Amino acid sequence: MRLRGLLGLGALAMGAAAGAAAYVIAQVQGRAACDVEAYLSGRPSTAPPVACIGASIVRGRASVDFVQMLRERMPERTFINAGVNGNVAWEVLQRLDRILACRPSAAVILVGTNDVQATLDPRAADSARRAKGLPQDPSPVWFEECLSEVVFRFREAGVRVALCSLPPLGQDLGGAANARVREFNDAIARVCHREGATYLPVHERMTELLASQGQDTGPAWTGTWQPGLRSLGEHYLLGRGYDEIAARAGFVLSPDGVHLDTTGASIVAELAAGFVGGD
Repeated sequence: MRLRGLLGLGALAMGAAAGAAAYVIAQVQGRAACDVEAYLSGRPSTAPPVACIGASIVRGRASVDFVQMLRERMPERTFINAGVNGNVAWEVLQRLDRILACRPSAAVILVGTNDVQATLDPRAADSARRAKGLPQDPSPVWFEECLSEVVFRFREAGVRVALCSLPPLGQDLGGAANARVREFNDAIARVCHREGATYLPVHERMTELLASQGQDTGPAWTGTWQPGLRSLGEHYLLGRGYDEIAARAGFVLSPDGVHLDTTGASIVAELAAGFVGGD
């Protein structure tokens, strides 16, 4: 009887854990406010919208939502959230027609963090290619090619474009992960120069802030999903804000070393607002 009871308790615990995981996944995959499909199915705004494009940092479900910050800063403008969790630059290129159908006047693009992570380990590159159906393994060269095509198509449609440099991965700025981030940011700068886009120095502002606070030597990015899963669990199951989660983990800009807390999101929003306001 005791064994049967223990097995029953174990089954209950496993069921509860599975239910909690399913709830967290549903929350983080929830739709962003005023996403592309919502905008296209609604009444068009009187003025052309601004499209904010990228992956989970833009979507704002695993991160403080900088797109909502922009709405609050500039209520006279319509901001479309075109962030899709997990996207690499090639995936943004594949869904560009739907974004262009919104007829934006300006686009703010922050994409590349997933590309970076996929290039730090050959197994991660192979996994990303297989899971996403990519035509090749992610690489800095292919990232630059895809991003160039994205900007070219926007510019051809008469859309003003700003590219954000990528936030650090973790806070160990001298580590291998952030050396790769800087390599990708160099590619972003080249695309801006070549295609006539505006470069928004998100990475530079963030690293300056970390250096000014003496926080540029850790904690390092782990290369695993555990910090992100822990952050999401604390946020959606325990009701903790991303700022509290970041502070508990010893981060200044991020709850998990990848996504953004209020400090990090505010830097993106400030730079993007300066660009949008320059219409």
